[in-house]
Amino acid sequence: MRLLRIAALSAFILAVLIGGTAALIAVNQERIVAYVLASVRNRTGVDIIPRSSSVHLSTHLVVVLDQPQVIDNGHEIVKLKSLSAIVSYHSIFVSTGLPLYRLIAAQPDITLPITQTNTAAISVPRPGTPMIDAMQDSLHALSRICWRVEAVDATVRYADGTEVANHVGIVAYHTRSDPYRWLLGFSGALVGTPVSGARVSGKFSLGIGKNQPPGEFAHGAVWTWDVPLEGIEVEGFSLVGTVQNTVKFLLHDDGTVTGDTDAEAPKLTLVSKRLVAPENLGAYSLHAAFEITDGKYAFRNIVLRHVDTPILVGETELVAPESNNPKIGIHLGGFRLEASVVKQLLAVRRLPADLVDALKRLGPGKVTVGDATLSAALNEIKTAPLDTIRKNLVVSGTVQDLGFVIPAETKLPPVSNLSAQISYSKGLLTISQGTAKFGNSVVHDLVASANLVKGIEGADYKTSVSLNADLDELYPAIARFLEIYQLRERDRLEHLSGRVEMVTTASGKLSVKTLSPPTDYQVRADVIGTVLAIKGSPGPLKVSRGTVAIDPTSIKFENVMLAATGGNATLDGTVNFAKQGVTVRDLTLGLHDFPSALWLTLLVDPSDFSVTGPIGGKLVVNGNPSTPGGLTPEGKLTLAKGDVKFNFLRAPIITQGATLTMHRKQVVLAMPGSRLEDSPINFRVTVADYTHPSIRIDATVQKLDLEVLTFVRMPWSPATPPIHFPVPCLGHIEARAANLAAFQMTDTKTDFTRDAVGNWRVYNLTATAYRGKMRLELDGRAPDNWIRIVGSATDMDPAPLFMLGGKNKQSPLLGHLFLATDLWANTDTNFFETLAGDMTITVRDGTLNKFTLLSRLLSFIDIKNWLSAQIPDPRIAGVPFKTIFTDFKGNGGLFYTDNFALKGPVMDITASGSVQFGAGTLDMDVGVFPFDTVDWVLNHIPVIGDRLGAGTGKLVAAYFHVKGPVSDPSIVPKPITSVANFVKKTLGMPINIIRPNTIK
Repeated sequence: MRLLRIAALSAFILAVLIGGTAALIAVNQERIVAYVLASVRNRTGVDIIPRSSSVHLSTHLVVVLDQPQVIDNGHEIVKLKSLSAIVSYHSIFVSTGLPLYRLIAAQPDITLPITQTNTAAISVPRPGTPMIDAMQDSLHALSRICWRVEAVDATVRYADGTEVANHVGIVAYHTRSDPYRWLLGFSGALVGTPVSGARVSGKFSLGIGKNQPPGEFAHGAVWTWDVPLEGIEVEGFSLVGTVQNTVKFLLHDDGTVTGDTDAEAPKLTLVSKRLVAPENLGAYSLHAAFEITDGKYAFRNIVLRHVDTPILVGETELVAPESNNPKIGIHLGGFRLEASVVKQLLAVRRLPADLVDALKRLGPGKVTVGDATLSAALNEIKTAPLDTIRKNLVVSGTVQDLGFVIPAETKLPPVSNLSAQISYSKGLLTISQGTAKFGNSVVHDLVASANLVKGIEGADYKTSVSLNADLDELYPAIARFLEIYQLRERDRLEHLSGRVEMVTTASGKLSVKTLSPPTDYQVRADVIGTVLAIKGSPGPLKVSRGTVAIDPTSIKFENVMLAATGGNATLDGTVNFAKQGVTVRDLTLGLHDFPSALWLTLLVDPSDFSVTGPIGGKLVVNGNPSTPGGLTPEGKLTLAKGDVKFNFLRAPIITQGATLTMHRKQVVLAMPGSRLEDSPINFRVTVADYTHPSIRIDATVQKLDLEVLTFVRMPWSPATPPIHFPVPCLGHIEARAANLAAFQMTDTKTDFTRDAVGNWRVYNLTATAYRGKMRLELDGRAPDNWIRIVGSATDMDPAPLFMLGGKNKQSPLLGHLFLATDLWANTDTNFFETLAGDMTITVRDGTLNKFTLLSRLLSFIDIKNWLSAQIPDPRIAGVPFKTIFTDFKGNGGLFYTDNFALKGPVMDITASGSVQFGAGTLDMDVGVFPFDTVDWVLNHIPVIGDRLGAGTGKLVAAYFHVKGPVSDPSIVPKPITSVANFVKKTLGMPINIIRPNTIK
């Protein structure tokens, strides 16, 4: 009972106290609120000014501040709907009311001291013990203010009012059992771009607590999810998807922060107006561990995965981040990329057209990066990223089974199975162990290096490679190369085939602007098995052994044997290239039954000069020290049996043993015992100095048709095609028998010259023709083909000349012809219409046979009563004569004479006038003086006969005018002229007897 009374008394006393206290509090609410806010201000420096306040009694004293303003340093830092401070009764009595039991902020509107555009202005505290001390002081200060802090449905804004997050809830508290260890949790929704709609939450443990691991000050985790990637756009391309992320950290008591992060994007999509459709990239994830210290920010164990396949492994660190010159280090390695992925990623960028084309030609393959390191100053990367990366990047990796198509215009086959080790160290690029297939060709032992410190343009490089080349497949590209560089005689090479082993080294400077040849290179090719098809050759040319070594200054042939149809050749020696020209050293060409057509077509156009038949012999060629680029050949080649064709001959020369001898600068082609159009000929061509080529031709032939020389023709016949003969030529020809068309000659000899532009001269030409002797000199002018003919004929039978055309069965003229000419004409247009000059014709002791003009003249004369029956009828037997003499002078084909005279036993004939050779017409006055018997009687009267005959002249004469075509002339008698002359001569006879020829 006693205990019960004590308990009841105690309860009564407690109730009285509580009631009294409640009454006291109810009366002093404003004082209590002011007291609590003053305590907060004294502890934190923050002023809290409520619009209204109230105090509620419960297990704790609850102070509610409606719409309070929270001001720090004169700036409102947060707006609240209400702020509830729950105070322990005990703290009111034993202290100033602090720490509060709980502080609850309802719908706070928190304003950050920065705007959306200057978030970088937030200073990040430097890791270290000062930061830990500051945090510890803050936690202790907070511990003195309250035990638990809560924010319900908070909103966070930038200073410019832009909303950052909403629906934020925060809980932070510490316990009496572990008063210096704070536990913090928060969650909310992010609303600011570019992460609008993302969710975030976190849980931290801060401060020094009981049972805490040594060295730890805080630990925690932050989770984000539904983080959109919208708004992240690069060059018109955007990633679409969401990201989930977890960050776990540990804050050590020395200020160091360690931890790791994991992020996932379950479905990434690439979108752009430049894409036909969105590109599904699949799922990606990223893991990294991090460490933040006072002097370094580091991320370790970075692993980027595509689905479950690691594609990137690495680490990075920022050294001295607080200094004026922080340095960043990046290390990547152990990842592999498919060429198709690289192609896919690069194809969507706005790249140059040539690079886009290169990507289209990229085929399958793998790129593996074993190790990549970049260490450089951060400021350098910001100002010159590419240059800094080039100078500081160290990377190694491999390329496996990569393929790409070479541009079609190169005509090269595609490259496949390209594999190589690649390393790059601060500007030095090295490629080793390279192999590839080049169509059917195989590349191996590829090694290359380039110094890219100053960029690609002009960078020094070195490379070496071995190649087993399929020439048949590579021939189109080789032909294109020959065409680009316009190499002479390139069209002679019709095809290449076979396989060639070669080793190549090269060095030079790179260029992204042009395809620059290497400045130095070495190519050594084992050419066994190479087959060349040469246009016009009797068959392919196959290399059966030998090596060719090529460098910028020389080509060296080592025991190269060429097998051709029916023979072979060997080639040794060196060809050197220098600024002053090409020189050779002991370049030896050995031929054995070698088909000459093949060999010669490499040097000379076969339409100008060709040889068929097997050639044997040896030539050794060396450079001429006294002449830059000059050559000195020595040796002899023999054509045992074959033919030689010159472009100025209608037919080839068939030879049984031709020799080509070379000694220093002289070249001699001798063809004794040969045949030209089945006639024996000795033919010799000499070039005294091939460096200043001038050809001499000496020939002796049994029977020569002059038209076998393609430039020889009758002057009035159509012009022949021009001959390509660009060097001066001279020579001497002798023929026992010769002919020009139907004109036959014997014992013909002549000299000739021809200059490089085509002007020519034939001189000292002598021959026997139709019983007589002839001499001739011809001069030809190349530009317009004018020709001058100066010649003579002595005691030649004219009859065959009239029969040459084949139209006349009987010659109109018999006798002994003497002729002298100096004529010129154009042989390209009309010879006869341009004929000019003069000629003198004398015919002795002959007969003028019956022909149209003569027959018509005689038909006008009554010759029935002849004084002597011994004289045959001229209308049947023709007109005999002692001499015919005339000379012609003319121009443009029109020739004139005023002294034609035929003197004979039957009659005399005189004529004057013109002949048009082009039209074949004449216009002449002809006098016929028949009846020479009367004159003969007068001349034979004793004592006075000679004087009387001379005085009378021709007493009887007939005169005619002849005009029209030579083959059908019109003849008009001139009787008045005939009578007048008869009267004049009769009346003048006495005077002429005294003084002959006074009256004519």
